[in-house]
Amino acid sequence: MLVGVVAAVQRWLLGLMLGCYLVAGVFPGPGEALRGLTLRLPVGGVVLSLPMVLLAVMLFNAGLGVRVAELSGVLRRPQRLVLGIAVNALLPVVVLPVVGLCLGSWPDAGEVESLLVGLVLVLAMPIAGGAASWGQNAGGNVPLAVAMVLGSTLLSPLTVPLGLRLAGYLVGPGGTGGLDDTTRLDGLAGTGAGPFALASVVLPCLVGIAARALLGDRRISRVLPVVKAVNAANVLLLCYVNAAGALGQALAHPDPDLLALVLGVSGMVCCASFLLGRWMSRWTRCDVPDRISLTFATGMNNSSAAAVLAAAWFSHRPEVLLPILAYSLLQKAMAGAVGSRSGRKADSGPRSGPTARAALAGAGQAASILGPAGRRST
Repeated sequence: MLVGVVAAVQRWLLGLMLGCYLVAGVFPGPGEALRGLTLRLPVGGVVLSLPMVLLAVMLFNAGLGVRVAELSGVLRRPQRLVLGIAVNALLPVVVLPVVGLCLGSWPDAGEVESLLVGLVLVLAMPIAGGAASWGQNAGGNVPLAVAMVLGSTLLSPLTVPLGLRLAGYLVGPGGTGGLDDTTRLDGLAGTGAGPFALASVVLPCLVGIAARALLGDRRISRVLPVVKAVNAANVLLLCYVNAAGALGQALAHPDPDLLALVLGVSGMVCCASFLLGRWMSRWTRCDVPDRISLTFATGMNNSSAAAVLAAAWFSHRPEVLLPILAYSLLQKAMAGAVGSRSGRKADSGPRSGPTARAALAGAGQAASILGPAGRRST
């Protein structure tokens, strides 16, 4: 029964996320109240919000899905691994100045600022775990994809602040001028993003990896249905809580121009990210499985972490969340389209071996919670 319910949720995840967004727009009150809940840790007086706790649970489950032994082959040939992590980390620097230039003539500077800040946050985040599960579905090199997700996550306390700072400079007054004031973004890069990535992203993931190593695959497989069920509920609850403030205001005070701008620009940036990954994989002459994994790693970012960070630092501007929420849906829709096409090509070409296909088997399905894919793994 539980397995069937979880499978249905995974199959219809994109539609369920849309449903959560709709509920958040119509009934934002409970979501805003949940977002205000905090947990004070006894050590150091650290205060965690409910979205941060939910994100940590997602990352812990992601760690449970990592088999370190499967990554040894990738580490012996690290060129593709380094390329995927580097291209994803440099996305804000490459894409956002172009967006800032294109939006220079938009009449509402406030809308441009909200859009750019939202895109800066989501593009600066590490690779989404969904890149591994989508890559598996499309016939990609799964150990490579998992290694890129893990490497990007572990480096996020360094790459996220660097990406925020560089992107803020490039689209700020010293660059394209899309952002008139980068003070809060600079403050986030200087003092907030690194500790956030360490506490809410890296540590939970490492704890999950350690738990799997200590418990072993056999014990993990016994609790796998419960892990998947908790993960599914966690993903949907986080979607609702993150969307409550922004979408509630958007429906209460509709602005068709802003919504059209957010959807259009977010869609173009999402497509550009996937195309950049595909171009890089062709330019470096990757084989088909590596090409698929690099494409998804470049195109998918951890939008859940970006939404949590935006809600904490830009609560006075809930419209900053709109491009993050839009990007979260669009990258999954884009992954589905790219995955279907790549899967058909991979069927007629070389496929990754049994070891690669097994890398996300069992508890590996939990890895998709970094950026949950809307399909079941095969």
